[in-house]
Amino acid sequence: MDWLLANPNVSDEPEEPSEHTLGEKTAPASGSEQAAGGSAAGAGESEEGEIQNGEQTAQSLICNDCQKLFRDAATAERHAIKTSHQNFSESTEVIAPLTEEEKQAKLAELKARLAEKQASKAKEEAEERRQQEKIRRKAGQDISVAKQQMEEKELKKAFDAKRREKELDRIAKAKVKAQIDADKKERAAKKEAAKRARQQDAQEEAAAAASQPASSAPGVKRLYNEARLQFRVPGASPITHTFPADSTLTQVNEFLQSNGCDKPFTLSMTFPRKTFGEGDLDKTLKDLGLVPSSALVLAYTA
Repeated sequence: MDWLLANPNVSDEPEEPSEHTLGEKTAPASGSEQAAGGSAAGAGESEEGEIQNGEQTAQSLICNDCQKLFRDAATAERHAIKTSHQNFSESTEVIAPLTEEEKQAKLAELKARLAEKQASKAKEEAEERRQQEKIRRKAGQDISVAKQQMEEKELKKAFDAKRREKELDRIAKAKVKAQIDADKKERAAKKEAAKRARQQDAQEEAAAAASQPASSAPGVKRLYNEARLQFRVPGASPITHTFPADSTLTQVNEFLQSNGCDKPFTLSMTFPRKTFGEGDLDKTLKDLGLVPSSALVLAYTA
């Protein structure tokens, strides 16, 4: 388009007066026809069909597909590019030059076409910018929605984690409370068992005292050849057995081991409170003060 503005005298689409087709005006095919055409056109067209050495000289190019005339090969090439026409040949017909008025009209038309194309291009660019703006806004909205959804997921995840933490804390507290209650019940049971054992020991001592002969004089110490011992074993029923007074504590331990107390243990008295150790194993029951009867507590050691 810029080239057409700079060269208004040359165009691949000439105005109506200079555009020819085979239907309107047929190019002469021989020297005699060219001469007849030249005499009919007058003095202004005497240059058409110029003869050099008896041969006609080509004055233009013609498109055999659409019958348009072109001044030179450059305009014919542009026409071929624009229309994809490929069938061209030389013509002896002379294209009359444009008048000043035709030049101005052609220039105005070219400017109008240029302005129209520029306006169309500007409109297309504006439409393209609008579409790009729509795409940008849509992308921004999608990003905002995705960000909001991500934040909601994070909040939900944090809430679920907090709820699980509270639930685990509640379960742990319930376990601790249950353990405390179990410990309280166990201590109460042990206390009650110890109380019953003391009461039983007191009853046995009272029964032993009542079984002594009434004729025995006060202050006279009786001799006992036997020791009636009762053992309180953890998790089992009490064991009662009568031993000779001269039996050693080692023999008592062997008796207990043969009756299921196979774990290491210690023996102790509740009243008076006393625990028998390694040094008491060779002493007799009489020497240890366990005659005629006593209650012993068996405690397993680790």
